[in-house]
Amino acid sequence: MSNPLKQLILRYKRNKGEVAINSRKSFVVNSKFPKLENAQLSTQNLNVYINGAHILKDVTVDIPRNKITCIIGPSGCGKSTLLRTFNRLTDTTEGVKITGDVLLGDRSITKASGTEITELRRNIGLVPQKPCPLPMNIYANVVYGCRIHGIHGRSKLNAVVRHYLRAVGLWDEVKDRLRSPAARLSIGQQQRLCLARSLAVEPNYLLADESTSALDPISSRTIEELFVRLKEEYSIVMVTHTLRQAMRIADYVVFMYLGEVIEAGEAQQIFRNPQKELTQRYLKGAFS
Repeated sequence: MSNPLKQLILRYKRNKGEVAINSRKSFVVNSKFPKLENAQLSTQNLNVYINGAHILKDVTVDIPRNKITCIIGPSGCGKSTLLRTFNRLTDTTEGVKITGDVLLGDRSITKASGTEITELRRNIGLVPQKPCPLPMNIYANVVYGCRIHGIHGRSKLNAVVRHYLRAVGLWDEVKDRLRSPAARLSIGQQQRLCLARSLAVEPNYLLADESTSALDPISSRTIEELFVRLKEEYSIVMVTHTLRQAMRIADYVVFMYLGEVIEAGEAQQIFRNPQKELTQRYLKGAFS
């Protein structure tokens, strides 16, 4: 193959999200890790105790795929604890005891150990409440997880950075300063960078724990719009204290109270015709 033709093919593949590594093998930026097929996230009779306090009580819930699931309920009802069990972040909490199970497809997250935990966590990303860029430059933030999971080589990593910064609408804003410290970005930009970092390892599910509460209204709406667009490829689980936000973007709703799931279902059904009295009272503002 002539060099001009080879360069033309390379340029075409880059535009399509691929970077050719050699004539026999290509690197597809959004298919670089094995996919878990039919991997629905669910819990079965999940109980969480922290220092003897019963935080989650017999929680059995299925989180639908390729939808935005909003977990709602008053403060202290266990929303964030439930979210943290999905990728074993509860492991960092002293005095925690868990019974029941959390499943990703047919794989137990609760019983996983060693490298299996690392792989399961790759499949369940997290966008935290407050942006937490790593103390390194923008480029290194995006590729951090990929390097941990064995993706190396400048052309591959360049493709990852370009692809996922574009996915979160940040590429045009930072493409000329990728080697600048991530901490110099605005708070809204930092949260989109954290989102790009999570997406770069191709999770099945994306967890968002009050991920817009620290942002200004414009940045908050930008993140919401990104989630709505991203649900075509990812399943998003979002804890929110803001009912208006859940009403805007939720496809599925889980309502919790005092550690229990009171009601779960399609968003329109929950918001328009809740079946449980507690849900009705909460939606009317009787408590918060």
